[in-house]
Amino acid sequence: MASISRHLRNFARKPNEHVGPVPLDTVVADTLEIVSARLKAADAHLHVALGPETLFVKAGPVRLQQVLVNIISNAADAVEGLDDRRIDLTAQKSDNKVIVSVRDRGPGVPPAIMERIFDPFFSTKGVGKGLGLGLSISYNIVKDFGGRTAARDSILNSTQKHRWRLPRNERVPRIADR
Repeated sequence: MASISRHLRNFARKPNEHVGPVPLDTVVADTLEIVSARLKAADAHLHVALGPETLFVKAGPVRLQQVLVNIISNAADAVEGLDDRRIDLTAQKSDNKVIVSVRDRGPGVPPAIMERIFDPFFSTKGVGKGLGLGLSISYNIVKDFGGRTAARDSILNSTQKHRWRLPRNERVPRIADR
């Protein structure tokens, strides 16, 4: 409980945090501490595959964590009560970018409203279930990092996939690390 409180306090501040090399695996581990109760409540199963080596992205750790919390929480909402409650979080290098994807097996977003999902106050959830700010905030955070965000729906296999490209940043040793 103390760990979750610490993460939430960090989450609530630092809007102007430094952007630099951030180890993705560390941010994901911290994110899992925050979303684990939500995943459990939805009986959702998160599979994380970040690859064999630590990937560093150009980001701020707290704001990147906010993106992950928003996307994973939305995925948990989407699969709650369904037979297939799997959520996949993957990452891979692609040239000078790291592609991070979150895929759920929820009902997806109808094509007619797909272009609006990143608009502030737009939500597909019922009244009282969300403000419609999570995806908009996440979109703008990723943009601030120099990345791009996209969402794709697959009607064929009823999945929603959020994918964002973040600038890759090789870790530069600090003097204290030498």
